[in-house]
Amino acid sequence: MIWTLYGVFLARCQSIFQKAKALDLQINPAPSENAVKKWTRPATGTSKLNVDACINESLNRYSIGGVLRDCQGKLLLAFGKQITKPLSVVHGELLAIKEGVIMIYEKRFQEVLVASDSVLAVQAVKAIQDDLGYSGICAEEINLLAHAPVISDLVYEPRVTNKVAHQVANFASSSPSPFIWMNGDFPLWLVELVMINDYSS
Repeated sequence: MIWTLYGVFLARCQSIFQKAKALDLQINPAPSENAVKKWTRPATGTSKLNVDACINESLNRYSIGGVLRDCQGKLLLAFGKQITKPLSVVHGELLAIKEGVIMIYEKRFQEVLVASDSVLAVQAVKAIQDDLGYSGICAEEINLLAHAPVISDLVYEPRVTNKVAHQVANFASSSPSPFIWMNGDFPLWLVELVMINDYSS
């Protein structure tokens, strides 16, 4: 009986996850050919943290990651870790944002613009509602943290400008986790990826 109920619960979670994924794709469609396709730099004197959540279906693993760069595109920090299966795509993206914001506090960075490629996650943080679920609690925690001076803003950016953060999150799904790279100690593949996806002029 217990295993039957557990199976129903897992099926329900998977259904919710797939519906959220489909909804996010509707709101966050593929960019037009004329859209900016590269990372855009933040204002002078500030830095930008791009975050993302990733699903490695072949390994059945879920992970998050983020990359912090200054206004010239220089790598300052990158992190990644595996997570337990989120309740939805939005929940996964919120966990990535939350982890990134906490990282900014711990490493004492200032004036950081946080960017996510999930419209729904950004909206969830900026328009807190009376939601007692995990996603609502996570969004509320981020909202409280994001009001401090170290975070200048939380914004949505298209997926095509968030490729580096996505690759770092994907790397975390198949590597020892968690990891933090900073102080110039970055793997060559990440440095090359940043150069390829450098900011638009």
